[in-house]
Amino acid sequence: MDTWIYLKNFLLITEISSKINSLSVMNSSRIILYGIFACIAGIIFSCSSDATDIADTESKDLQYKVIDNTIIRNGKPFIANGVNTLNSFGIANQDLIKPWNITIVREFIGNLREQPISGGAIQDAQGFYLHSLQSIVDANRANNLVTILCPFGWVDNLGKQTLFTGLNPKEQPFYDSYKIKMKAIAKHFKNQPDVWLEVWNEPYHFNNDNGYTHDLWLSDQTDMIDNLRAVEGFNNIIVVPGNEQGQSETVILEKGAALLAHHSNIVFDLHAYEKWLLNNTSATIQSRITLLHTSGFAILFGEIGVINASGLMSVTDFLSIAKKSQTITLAWLFNRNTNDQNALLTDEGAENNTNNNNWGTTFKSFLAN
Repeated sequence: MDTWIYLKNFLLITEISSKINSLSVMNSSRIILYGIFACIAGIIFSCSSDATDIADTESKDLQYKVIDNTIIRNGKPFIANGVNTLNSFGIANQDLIKPWNITIVREFIGNLREQPISGGAIQDAQGFYLHSLQSIVDANRANNLVTILCPFGWVDNLGKQTLFTGLNPKEQPFYDSYKIKMKAIAKHFKNQPDVWLEVWNEPYHFNNDNGYTHDLWLSDQTDMIDNLRAVEGFNNIIVVPGNEQGQSETVILEKGAALLAHHSNIVFDLHAYEKWLLNNTSATIQSRITLLHTSGFAILFGEIGVINASGLMSVTDFLSIAKKSQTITLAWLFNRNTNDQNALLTDEGAENNTNNNNWGTTFKSFLAN
């Protein structure tokens, strides 16, 4: 219950008590008045406490659900856009976030093995200090942000990092340990529905090489989802990537229905780089997104950036269609680094428009509209 509410009620009750004491009445009458007064005091505090309890309950019961092709928040479509962040290395200045109109963030976990889930920061095998996932979520929640926690890499005992992008998940030697850590994360966040878990960042070869098949995708995603859902009470949204390092929707269209036949609260994640930004018009981008929606899939674009392996790319057409279709889109990357063309911020924290098609201003305008 709010301290100020208690104080106001206490002062009111004290004033009433004083007035009873000042009355020129017999002791028996005063006793009756005190009895009435006690009942009133009980009602005042009870009502105030009930109001606070209701508010607390409403906060805890904030639910995010996937119904058909739509993400629902408290019974209404969840319209959001946001950014990727590197808060595991140090929680960003919250004053920088507020002017951007961000509503959802995707958190980079580059060392899943050592990443602390709660508690204080730790120094990992590479010498980096990693802040706990709960502290990151708390900071995001203070700004009313939904948090997607996504594993990007694994660091072994010697400090060697293996990035997940382009890999076949179950073929990795650390896969069993990966499942144990992801299950521990699910257990910790199972009563925090504004935290979504993505199973793997950008799996499988860019051109479907290295033994990739759609059946492999279905088997891997099923196993990773089942691992999380094995945690009793973990009903949070799970985010599942596409194929071709997360850029292709073909597997979602071909195998997504089979995955959803046995799993709920699933959102599919695509990444808008070459396979969306090059050799595509506004019409083809709209057509591809529409096909996913009409096929019954809830999607988001977990990453979009202006530069990748092929060089600098235009994002104008894509962002226009994403806004029109109300498709959740997150920029790579909310970071202060003037020399990084994908960074949205300069070293000083202003919009970064350095040799990057005015990326900082462009995406900030996208978020504002």
